[in-house]
Amino acid sequence: MWSQLAARALRQRSRGCSIRLAHTVANGRKSKISRALFVAGGLGAGALLLQPAYADILERGDASLDLASRGSKYAKPPTPSGEKNVLETFTWGTNKYHTTSSSDLYDSRRPTPFAQLSGAGVALRDLAFHEKHAACVDAAGNVYQWGDGFFGKGHPEDKRQPIPTLKGKDIVKLAMSASKIYALSSSGKVYVISSDIGKQAVNADTPGVRMSWWNPARLWQTQPSVDFIELHPGSKLASNERFASLSAGRSHLLAVTSTGRTFSTPISSSANSHGQLGVRQVQLLIPRASQDTSTSAPVRSSVDLIPKALLDPYAKSTPGIRTPDRSSQASQASDANPTEADIRFCDMLFEIPSLRGVEIAQVSAGDRSSYARTKKEGRVLGWGANEYGQLALGSTVTMECVTVPTEIVFTRSYQGAPGLRCLDITAGGDVVYFTVESTRASTASDSSPNVSIDLFAAGMGQFGSLGNASWSQAQGSPVRVKGVSGIQEYNEATRSLQPLAPKLVTASPTHHAMIVMDTSTSGGSASGKSAAQPAQGCDIMTWGSNADYQLGIGKRSNMPQPTHLPSDPFAGGYDVDAKVERMMTRGRQVDALRDLEGKTLAKNARVEQTVVAGWGCGAVYWKVV
Repeated sequence: MWSQLAARALRQRSRGCSIRLAHTVANGRKSKISRALFVAGGLGAGALLLQPAYADILERGDASLDLASRGSKYAKPPTPSGEKNVLETFTWGTNKYHTTSSSDLYDSRRPTPFAQLSGAGVALRDLAFHEKHAACVDAAGNVYQWGDGFFGKGHPEDKRQPIPTLKGKDIVKLAMSASKIYALSSSGKVYVISSDIGKQAVNADTPGVRMSWWNPARLWQTQPSVDFIELHPGSKLASNERFASLSAGRSHLLAVTSTGRTFSTPISSSANSHGQLGVRQVQLLIPRASQDTSTSAPVRSSVDLIPKALLDPYAKSTPGIRTPDRSSQASQASDANPTEADIRFCDMLFEIPSLRGVEIAQVSAGDRSSYARTKKEGRVLGWGANEYGQLALGSTVTMECVTVPTEIVFTRSYQGAPGLRCLDITAGGDVVYFTVESTRASTASDSSPNVSIDLFAAGMGQFGSLGNASWSQAQGSPVRVKGVSGIQEYNEATRSLQPLAPKLVTASPTHHAMIVMDTSTSGGSASGKSAAQPAQGCDIMTWGSNADYQLGIGKRSNMPQPTHLPSDPFAGGYDVDAKVERMMTRGRQVDALRDLEGKTLAKNARVEQTVVAGWGCGAVYWKVV
C-alpha cells in the first residue's frame, strides 16, 4: 500500500522537484520505502509532505500491516492484568535506547505494561528516565538500572532487563545525569553510582576497597559489588540535620537539608556556565594516578568555576572578531580532573553562600537554572540561565544569566495584590512551573471563594510546554497553564467550594509535562466515603512536545495545553472503569508488598499510582505510600 502511494506521489509531483530515495528494500512482490528525502527544488503549494505520524511505519516498511507474521519483535503489546494484587508499570514514548522497554525496538504510542517492573505486590519508591539509561528504586530501597547507555553497545537483547546495582542503602529518591546517578537514602545520605555498568566494577585499584589487615572492620564489612561513593558536605551539619531532597540539572546538583540549608555540587566542568551552581570555588579530586602514593588521604584541587557571562560578557555580541578565552572554568576543571564521567569527579556538597540564613523548603534544578522556595513565606528565588525567560523575572529582564539568587514576583499576575504563597516548584529543561496559592480578604458583597490555586509556567514554549495554548519561543513573565489553574470543586462533605490543587507536577528535559490533580483531598461525599479515597481517582493531564509520542495520547502532534491521558490502554485493569474515557490514578491496598526479587516486605500495604515525565517518554507506576 505504501509503495503504491509513494509511486503515485512521484508521478504527480515529479515536475518541479527532485526526490532522492535513501533506502529501498525489495521483499517479494512489495517494495518498501524506508525513507524519502525531498530536496528543495520548486516544491509549490500542495506538494506532498510525509506526515510525522507515519514516520515510524516508513522506517520499518510495512511491518505494522502484518504484525503477527513478523515474530515477537512486532507482537501485540500485553494487556493489563485484572487482578487486584498485580501492580503494573506502564511506559510509553521513545525506546531508542531501550529505556521504556527491554525488548521492543520502536517507540510506543500508547501506554504499555513494562513486564520487568510489574508483578504481584510489586511497587516502587522512585522511577527515573534519562536519554540513554533509566533507573528505579524498588520497595526494599535497592537501585535497579537498565538501558543501552548502561549496558553498552553489543549487549544481548535478551539480557537487557533491569538489574540491581546499589543494594542495602535504603534509597528513597534518585536524581539522574548523563554519566552519574545520585541516590538519596532514608537516613539522609547521598550516594553516587555510575550510569555505565563497565565503570561499576570493583577491583583492588578501586579507592576505598583496600583495608588494612589489622582493621577490626574486616570482620563484619564485605567488599561492595558496585563502585559507589558518598557525598560529604563541605560545611559540617548539625547532629540532627540530614539531606532531605535532591534535584539534578544537566551539569549541576542541588540538595536541601532538613533544617533548610541549600547545597550544590558540580556534575561536570560546565556546572556553573550560567551561574546555576550558586558557588564559584569548588574542590575537585585529583586523579589517583597523579596523587602521592605515600598517603591514602584524597587530594583535592581548588577550581574557580566562573560563569561565561562574567568571564567574557561580549562573547555573543561580537563572535566574529573575538578570540575564545582558553582559560575558562571548563579547561581549569579539565586540567584538575580529566575524567568528568567518573563518580569521583567531585565528592563534596558545597553550601550556597548567598542562601545562608534563608530557610529553604524545596529546590528544583532546570537544565541550566536553579530555583529555591522558602519555607515560611513561600517565596521563590531563581538564578542561572535566562535566555528563554525561564527565571520568570519579567519580560523586561533580558539578561542571559543571573548569577545571584533573585526573587520571582507573582503579584503582577493578580489584581488587588492578594496574599500569595508558592506551594511547589517543578523545573525541567528550559521551562519551570510554579504552583501558587492566592488568598484575598472576604467581603460582604462577594461570596466567591477566598482561596485560589494557579499553575504558572515560564521559559521556552516553542513546543507548547507553557500550557497556555500558545507556541511562544520565550516567556519571561509567568503565565497560567490553562485547564488546571483557578479551578474550584464542590466538596460534598463540607458543602462548600474548595480550590482544586495539583497533587503532582513532573516535567522532563525534553519539554513536556504531566500533572495529577489532587481530587482526593477536595472531593469526598456526604454519604460517608473518605475524602482521602475518592471513588474515581485523580485526573492525569499532559501537554508539550510530542515528537516521540511521549504524551501517550496515540498521536504525534504537540499539545499547547493540558489534555487528559486516555484510559483505553489501561482498560481491563483492576478497578479501571471502561466507561470513563480519561485515565485516573488510584490507591489500593495489596495483600503483600514485594520487591523486584519477589521477597515479601509487608502485609496489607498501601500503594498508589503516580506519574513521571522522562526523557522523551512517560510512565505510570505504583508507588509505596
